[in-house]
Amino acid sequence: MARVNDSSSKSFFQSDRYFTTNNEWYFATRETSGHGPFNTQQEAMNELNVYLKTEIGLKNFGTDVWDSPGLSR
Repeated sequence: MARVNDSSSKSFFQSDRYFTTNNEWYFATRETSGHGPFNTQQEAMNELNVYLKTEIGLKNFGTDVWDSPGLSR
């Protein structure tokens, strides 16, 4: 519900999760400023999906990603 003094037009800022530096692609998360480098934006997108499915998903279930079978530090 809008207040009487609220403006009806607002500007919202959304940063791009993917960025490139020196022809190398990275993705950003809330926790870090960049993961990478990757050769293409598609590769960065794929790796973000892996990150979200493992790192975040396992933490939500109380499991550290390194506790998964086949992974070692």
